[in-house]
Formats: sequence, C-alpha cells, structure tokens
Amino acid sequence: MPSSESVPWQQCPTLTLDGSTPMTRRFEQVPERAIRDAGELLASIRSSIPAAARRLANLARVRTLNRFHAELVALSQLVNADWRDLMLANLSYDLVVGSLGCSTLTLATKDGPVVARNMDWFPEDILARASWLVRTEKDGRLQFVNAGWPGAVGVVTGLSGRGFALVLNAVSGPEGHNVLGYPVLLHLRRVLEDSTGFDDAMRRLTEVRLATPCLVTLVGTRNDQRVTVERSPTRFALRRPQGDEPLVCTNDYRLLFRDAASGEHVLFRTACGRYDALCQSFSTGTAQRSVSDDELLYALTDPRVIQGITAQHIILRPGAGTVRMFVPTRLLDSPRLG
Repeated sequence: MPSSESVPWQQCPTLTLDGSTPMTRRFEQVPERAIRDAGELLASIRSSIPAAARRLANLARVRTLNRFHAELVALSQLVNADWRDLMLANLSYDLVVGSLGCSTLTLATKDGPVVARNMDWFPEDILARASWLVRTEKDGRLQFVNAGWPGAVGVVTGLSGRGFALVLNAVSGPEGHNVLGYPVLLHLRRVLEDSTGFDDAMRRLTEVRLATPCLVTLVGTRNDQRVTVERSPTRFALRRPQGDEPLVCTNDYRLLFRDAASGEHVLFRTACGRYDALCQSFSTGTAQRSVSDDELLYALTDPRVIQGITAQHIILRPGAGTVRMFVPTRLLDSPRLG
C-alpha cells in the first residue's frame, strides 16, 4: 500500500448535516475554512456566468417550485452572498456545459459494483480546495452524500442511502437547451433524495424534461444494476455493459445521436481517448475479485485519462454505502485531512 506522501492525491474531509434540523440552523457547524473556500469558489463561478443570466435565478426558482429556495437562502447567508448567485452556481452545468467534463468507470466486482470517476471542471484549483463530501443524515441514517462543496445544492456525483449512486458527465447534442426543462444538477438532487431505489431512480432519470443534454451513470447494489442514461432534454437511451464488462462514460453519445458531433471543447475532443484508456485499464476478470481504491485511483490518474482541469477523483460503492473523494495534491496549498 503506497504511503500518503508517495501518491498524487489527498483525501477530502466529510461534513455531516442533520437533515431533521430546520434549514435556518442546518449549516451552523460548517467549519470556517469550508465557508471561506466555498465563498472563493462561488465568486469564481459568478465571474464566469454572464451578467445577463442573473434573471434566470428567479426563473429557476419558479421552475423548481421553490423546492430549494430555503436551502439556497441559508447557504447564501453562510457565505455572505445573494441567493441568486448561489442559484446560478447550481445552474452552472446548464449555463456553461462545455467547461464540465468527467471520465467515469463502473466495474462489476466480487463485492458488487464500484464507480470511479474524475471530475473535470474549471477552475480546478479552487474547486479542489473547496471539495467536501457533504453527508445528510436523519435519525442517524444516511439520506444521501453529495460529493461536491458546501454550497452545492445540485448534484454532480452522489450516493443515496437507498442503494444507488449517480454520476453526471457532460455532453452536447443536436437538441441543445430547452427553456422548459428542469435544471440538470437540481434534478439529480431530486433523484438522489426522492427515489426509493435503483429502478425508481432510472424512471425519474428518463421521464423528466431537462434543460440541457447530459449523460448520467446510475449504479445499484448488484453488478447487473449498471447503466448509462444518455439524455437530451426530451429523449433518452439506456446503455448497459455486456455481462460483467466495464461500463465507461466520457463526454459523447454512443447510442442516442451516435453520429452527432460532441462539441469543440477539449473535454469533448479527448472523450474517445479517455474512453479507450479506461476500457483497457480493467478489460476482464474484475467480477471474480475485489478491486481496491488504489487500483481505481491509478486508473483515474493515468496520463491518458486525467486532464489538466481534473479537480476530483471519487470512488462510490453503493452496496457498502461508501463514497470517498480525493483531489490532486498539486492543486492544494496544504495537505487536507481525510
């Protein structure tokens, strides 16, 4: 087992929230350094979103029927910001889809399925410093884990206490945006929080009109519960692995709009190379053995897979109900405490 000094990643800390606490008091125990780093990240996101988009915050509040408003207000007070700015940060995927990429690998193992993913997002250094696992519990039982940052109401990578995990990868397609669709990150939060299990989550991922195209890998507690839901705002296709083969997702459609151009951003141009490299990392035989976190992290940091803006490495095991998040050490000012 390599020592923490010899590997290029550091484990992120966990923040546990009591889901039964009123929203006005839920974030009272957030550490000061997490608040500081979240404020810096929010300021960076705000600078990347056009000023004209500010009006979309109120539209999103109406579209989501105020579901997240109390949480946004509470968090905005925490970081001394306007709730509209925080709403826009949680719409960042829909507004600037080309800057969020990711590579996702899902394996069948002796211990059940495991998901390993890179989160590729700009600004990678600020996101890495702000990264926390935010765990919400009620009566001592896990509700869900959001692998993001304090202030992320929406979900990019998450684990449910009801036996499934979901991971977002960016994609662009011929349908473009849909002004009547539900914001993607906020819909994934709904799926994570409301679904009763794997099958219900898949139904929710396929039935709702979305604002933006996306790829969502959904994984349950059994090896046969692995699927990538390829979405446009109004259409979907389900891509599953053959038997116990790896299921890999990067940033292109492989069933829905298979021949459509993915986009000009570097994350789309490198999608096929990253896809091939991850397929080669674990080509056969994982279903008969355990796969360690270190094996997965070395696959994620393969030079053919990792990007200059890779900010997070995340490993989820829905059967065990565990999630671990790491960030590249080179992006940190000082070591993190896991």
